[in-house]
Amino acid sequence: MCHCTNCKQRTGSAFGISAYFKRSDVLESTGSTTVYAFRSVQDHDQERHFCSSCGTTLFWYLSALPDLIGISGGCFGEVSLGEPSMSVTHSKKFKWVEFPDSWRIVHQ
Repeated sequence: MCHCTNCKQRTGSAFGISAYFKRSDVLESTGSTTVYAFRSVQDHDQERHFCSSCGTTLFWYLSALPDLIGISGGCFGEVSLGEPSMSVTHSKKFKWVEFPDSWRIVHQ
C-alpha cells in the first residue's frame, strides 16, 4: 500500500495497491499499451503503461528499482495477491485509514 500523492492520483483512491516482481520473472505481456513517462518529486523516472483500449493502469517501471516491475493490484482481478504486508509513504496516509498492527510501516 502506498500513500504518496502520485499513487493517490494514479488510482483515484486513498492509496495505491501494488505488487512488485523481478522483470525477469514476467513470462508474458500481450497487447498494446500507452505510455506516460515523467520524473517524480522523489527524483526518479517513472514509466507507466496503460491499456490502450480502456485506460487501466497496468504496470510501471521506476528508475529507483531498475530490476523490478510494478503491477497494479487491481489487475489481478479475482486472483488473490494475499494480504498486503507493508505501508509506504505512511506519513501521507489519511487519518481514517487503518491497517493491521502486523504490517510493516515505512515512514517517508
